[in-house]
Amino acid sequence: MTGAAVLLALAPSVMAMGSATVINNCGYPIFYAPVGQNTSPGMSQMQGSYSQQYSQPGNGYSIKLSPSSSGQVTQFEFTLGSDGKINYDLSNIDGNPFAAGGMRVEPSMAGDSSNPSCQVIDCPAGASTCTAAYNQPDDVRTHVCSDQADLVLTMCPGGSGSSTPTTSEPASSSPASSPAPSYGGSWNGPPAKRAEHGHQRIHSRAFRV
Repeated sequence: MTGAAVLLALAPSVMAMGSATVINNCGYPIFYAPVGQNTSPGMSQMQGSYSQQYSQPGNGYSIKLSPSSSGQVTQFEFTLGSDGKINYDLSNIDGNPFAAGGMRVEPSMAGDSSNPSCQVIDCPAGASTCTAAYNQPDDVRTHVCSDQADLVLTMCPGGSGSSTPTTSEPASSSPASSPAPSYGGSWNGPPAKRAEHGHQRIHSRAFRV
């Protein structure tokens, strides 16, 4: 086999980039908005699932998720590093609207010895506070996988056809009369909050728009 043929044969494995996927297994609609430094879409109803491939290193995304188009959100956050890693977390800083049905992030390369924190994030159904997610801005809940790993977030992994989404208040308390968060906006987070565990990441409060 020629050198060129070897390179072509290796290219798919070398260049394979993972993706982040959200699956709605709840018995009610879910609305989402993938917000990044250069993108600020409004909330849209998810059609069963949503998937996004990792792209530019250092460009973090927060997929905002809510059982309504204008209610509290939980956030599925991920940042592609320039070191071949993907940093990811769940954030309930702006609320925990899926407490009744729970959430679970499963990396395709969980248990990878090269990335010990490449592990499942599990928010059990019925838990008003998910200790595996960010609940305060200074929590440490970031995980790291190879950028070839796929991340799959399943909403209501056990199914919740008859469950009603919760309207629990965010962990960082705010007045009951506070308006619901808006979902358009632009990147305005402090650079100092984008580093953790030596990896470039996006902190959830940088996406509070």
